Amino acid sequence: MFIKGGVLIDASGVIESPTIEIEGSRIVDVKSGGSVIPSGAEVIDAAGMVLMPGLIDCHVHFTGSAVGGIQKLTERFEVRLIRSAVHEASQLLMAGFTSVMDPGGLVGFHVRNAIQEGVIPGPRIMAAGRYIGVTGGHGDTHYLPLEWVKEGRPFGWGMDGRIADGPDECLRAVREQLREGVDFIKILTSGGGGSLRDPPTIPEFTYPEIKAMCDEAHTWGRRVMAHCYNPEAIRRSVTGGVDIIAHGNLVDEASVRLMREHGTMVVPTMAIYHAISKRIASGGTHPGGARARGMYDTLFEDIKRLHDGGLTLALGTDTMGDPLPFGKDALELQLYVEGVGLSPMEAIRIGTLNGAKVMGRDDLGTIQTGKTADIIVLSKSPLDDIRCLQDESNVKFVMKEGKIMKNTL
Repeated sequence: MFIKGGVLIDASGVIESPTIEIEGSRIVDVKSGGSVIPSGAEVIDAAGMVLMPGLIDCHVHFTGSAVGGIQKLTERFEVRLIRSAVHEASQLLMAGFTSVMDPGGLVGFHVRNAIQEGVIPGPRIMAAGRYIGVTGGHGDTHYLPLEWVKEGRPFGWGMDGRIADGPDECLRAVREQLREGVDFIKILTSGGGGSLRDPPTIPEFTYPEIKAMCDEAHTWGRRVMAHCYNPEAIRRSVTGGVDIIAHGNLVDEASVRLMREHGTMVVPTMAIYHAISKRIASGGTHPGGARARGMYDTLFEDIKRLHDGGLTLALGTDTMGDPLPFGKDALELQLYVEGVGLSPMEAIRIGTLNGAKVMGRDDLGTIQTGKTADIIVLSKSPLDDIRCLQDESNVKFVMKEGKIMKNTL
């Protein structure tokens, strides 16, 4: 199969009049300038269009929920699982997101399995299963009885935490997730930006606890992502072995230096704060909204500090479907351009190649010989207007692993 387009844009640069040759799930050649195609070959004609690698969101939570907070208890887990599998996964794929990471939640873990088995179409999902936190901390569902939370009833996102206190219990919690077959481990080492009780300024695991979890995960060949905001929590997380910091808003210069020295990658999440702030400004409400709104006030300067510090940043929205719908994940890239002040090409790198690095997938993120054929075709160029990536109608074609998932060319 061959794909011919008007221009190819990825983190490596721009190629005019590209021709991409694909065999099975792999890209076998990329040429420019009207290459000769064998007679009888299947050709996707994307003349005048823009070719890009599939987009990657390294922080989504599949919920399948039509309501929020404690009202989730009124919805059957099975119904939300079906809703997520047939609706949320499709929204992402049709918007050009061919890979995502779900750092905590049982819904996404099961959706991953269904997609891998070919039962439903959807993006490639790396799932963490249950996120691990301390009693009373960010992973503890404060409005439920502690016994229920410790029991780990499968209510879906926001109620899928595994409480662990002390190195021995932390080690056991990691092993439980590994037993289930998770792709990576998610731990919660500080309070949250939208939490009901635990503020983001509080560190929530000790260094021995973090080290015990990271050592075990690494023994199994799994990376560790930490929900983390404040400098002390970042220090404990990074020195304890965490590979990826999620959020990181309250970082200081010392934290940036430490992460750079250790090669720690960061997945900031701006879009969720933007969406919550927009809702509150229009008179709406959101659990923990006042705290989240306060975080938004310094958000862009915080993320600029991470970027200017030379760290690897990847796209992460922290979307749960509300208030930021699945498929609108590229809002994060708009905020990198209009809020943080990056160029559209820098934002594209964050949404493609850097996401592949965070996932540990060197076969993704660019359109190059030997890589997996995750390719999208756009009618407008994000170099001209980064906001066009949020318009699903602009995404005319989606290929995942060499298979056509969408074609409206």
